[in-house]
Amino acid sequence: MDNIDSIIKKAIKGDEVSFSKLIDLNKEKLYRISYMYVKNEQDTLDIVSSTVFKAYLNINKLKDPKLFNTWIIRILINTAADQLKKTKKIIYIDNYEQFENLNKTNEFEFKLANDMDLYNAVDKLDMKYKNLIILKYFEDMTISQISKLLNQSEGTIKVYLSRALKKLKIDLMKECI
Repeated sequence: MDNIDSIIKKAIKGDEVSFSKLIDLNKEKLYRISYMYVKNEQDTLDIVSSTVFKAYLNINKLKDPKLFNTWIIRILINTAADQLKKTKKIIYIDNYEQFENLNKTNEFEFKLANDMDLYNAVDKLDMKYKNLIILKYFEDMTISQISKLLNQSEGTIKVYLSRALKKLKIDLMKECI
């Protein structure tokens, strides 16, 4: 961890090689989170690219090196939300075989369930609920980590997460009927 902290500190001071190492260490996570929002490789790559660019321009503003992961994920989530607002484009995958072929071409492998109803239901959630589901269940973040990332109290996160799960349950039950 000390090694990562020193790399982050160097990047904050303007060391481009250190910044590049940080991005290399986090690129799969950034891609995976972005993909959960847009379900499209090109849009995902655009979002990750924009995130890296914004992070590069603003890394000197990062005060605490320990918060680098939280900071860059927040930039990514905001960039993905902006992208969705601009294009108002949500892609639902109806043909699982088509998705399998797409997934084989990616160098990043996702652990996707055979039933795409869950992903469709997550896509239909309000952004604040979608963020929580993705961070908690797809990125295995704790309530405390999510709370710090989204700058909201743990109680608020728990309430929103509960509401999101109830909505998902209702939507998934409708799909089964």
